[in-house]
Amino acid sequence: MVDKRKLFLNTNLRCGGFYELCIQVCPSIESKPLYKYDNYIWSLPNVEGPYDQNFNQIALEQKPWMEYQGILNLENYSIPFKTINIREDDPIETGFNWFDICFYTEAIEQVFGGDYNTWEDIPKPPELLKRFLLETVSNLYKEYSFELGLLGFEVSGQYYLDDLKKKLSKMYFTEFFVGKEKLTSILPENKKEINVI
Repeated sequence: MVDKRKLFLNTNLRCGGFYELCIQVCPSIESKPLYKYDNYIWSLPNVEGPYDQNFNQIALEQKPWMEYQGILNLENYSIPFKTINIREDDPIETGFNWFDICFYTEAIEQVFGGDYNTWEDIPKPPELLKRFLLETVSNLYKEYSFELGLLGFEVSGQYYLDDLKKKLSKMYFTEFFVGKEKLTSILPENKKEINVI
């Protein structure tokens, strides 16, 4: 049985970059969709937390700049992770809110095995983890229809929905998620790279 406290407090797992699901949620002048996403993730039966840095349970706060940490349980595996709410506010009128679900690459390799390198040119995430993130992006879209979802290594803020309306030089093994009602605005040659929700 995994000692969840020891797992959470193990600073050796908190290194490397992030394999992450990042969502361009909505314009920065809105905040409620972020709180919907927080409530969704942190009420899942296989998620424990959020915790402070000493593994004490904390309450969710309705703030546009927040970082929460906890543990995700997937079958026989438990892995620390974090969610981050990011508000672009320079200027707030044209910025966006982002919601990121992040897993340290070292934690992935230690928990699931060293064969799972999510930071290489052709990433190899654990199937259980990827399946969870694919289900999550679909369910979050049902909670609030976001602009764009990205899945990959260190992908937060790398692309915006507007970027898909023009020719992209290289996609860098990023998976894209867009609602079908937004497809008409996407450049036709980019549509083959998109997962439609």
